[in-house]
Amino acid sequence: MPKLEYHAFRKPKKLKSGKTVHRWYYYYVDPSGKKVQKSCGTDVKSRQAAEDYIRTLPPPNAPTGKPAMTADMLVGEIAGDMFIPGSNHVNRRRQLKKSVSPEALENNRVFMRHITEKWGQRMLRTLELDEVMNYLFSENRSASWKNQYIYALNEIYREGQFLGCKVYKPDFPSIGKTPNKADIFTQEEMERFFRRGNFRHDFFLFFLCALSGGMRLGEVRALRAKQIVFEKKAVIVDGFIKKSGIRTAYNKCGSPEHPKLRVVLFPDYTLNLLSEHIRQNSIAPEGYVFTYGGQPISSSMAKTNFVLALISAGIAHDKKTLVEKGYWKGGHIHITKDLIPDGRRIVIHSLRYTYVTLMSRYMDAHNLLKLTGHNTAAMVDYYNRTNLDMALAAIPDAFTATSALLPHSIGET
Repeated sequence: MPKLEYHAFRKPKKLKSGKTVHRWYYYYVDPSGKKVQKSCGTDVKSRQAAEDYIRTLPPPNAPTGKPAMTADMLVGEIAGDMFIPGSNHVNRRRQLKKSVSPEALENNRVFMRHITEKWGQRMLRTLELDEVMNYLFSENRSASWKNQYIYALNEIYREGQFLGCKVYKPDFPSIGKTPNKADIFTQEEMERFFRRGNFRHDFFLFFLCALSGGMRLGEVRALRAKQIVFEKKAVIVDGFIKKSGIRTAYNKCGSPEHPKLRVVLFPDYTLNLLSEHIRQNSIAPEGYVFTYGGQPISSSMAKTNFVLALISAGIAHDKKTLVEKGYWKGGHIHITKDLIPDGRRIVIHSLRYTYVTLMSRYMDAHNLLKLTGHNTAAMVDYYNRTNLDMALAAIPDAFTATSALLPHSIGET
């Protein structure tokens, strides 16, 4: 495209508020000799940016369609087709062995929309590290959200390379997260907490499973009867339920392309209660162990009942205090910090931390990692009993440690 076919210029524009601002425009002469003026967009603030913008435009009289590729491109032009099923970008991700699950695509499309809304009319080359980072610092968002934003922006730069956009990419740093680690239960608190009178519905057994196998909340919610191998005293942890309600076929840090599974041992006491629970409720092998209204226990219901048990056990502030603090509203817990008078953070995930702490008294860190699922080699096909035997044999002292896990007084009224 000959550069002189378009001409950038600036002129004043009066807004509805009465304020006058100066905006950048461009014009060209059509075949009839008429001068046609168009805006460069409100994000264009300088002559250089205006000239960068008009370089992306097709010739004035060319057929309508997508602008021709150049050595630089608009951010929105690159992001437009990214993370869309069937797009060239998604096909490339599949070949690069990156996740193309519906959840991953939808999550990243959200960030594509955020980035396009903010920077869509900017040439990729004009984005500066300090400009982007200062914008993120000013946003009242979590560090995880901001780091996902940076990941999506880096992906735009990478995709631009495939589209012929040859520009320097700033090295955007990741944003550190504020430590939010859960605290553990003391032995005395566990004995007070795990009393049947503190729970309604099936939550005594629900939280007991979380402690017995160091299971995450989503993993207990996703527990199906067929995962429990009673003759081996083992449970195959093969997925979790997401916030969206979808059950995965892989554990945390895994993906559909690269599943991450693990096997854990349960104490006899927990296994006996599970066996009776499954029998009494006629739960089929494919059925969920813990349900309410025919659906898996919801995350919010589990959190509310966990806090109710903490209150009943005298571990958390009483309900009146939590209501006064604004933590308890409409019959549900909304804020889970500062529940404990001494300032510790006791949440459902504390059961997993407590499990690791207690089991570490009997097992070394290497073998304990296999039980917690942080070793990527710990994959088990629960339909293959030989593989299950091999997985259990690879965790020495697991039976001894699990047998000593639960307090002797657990389950008392």
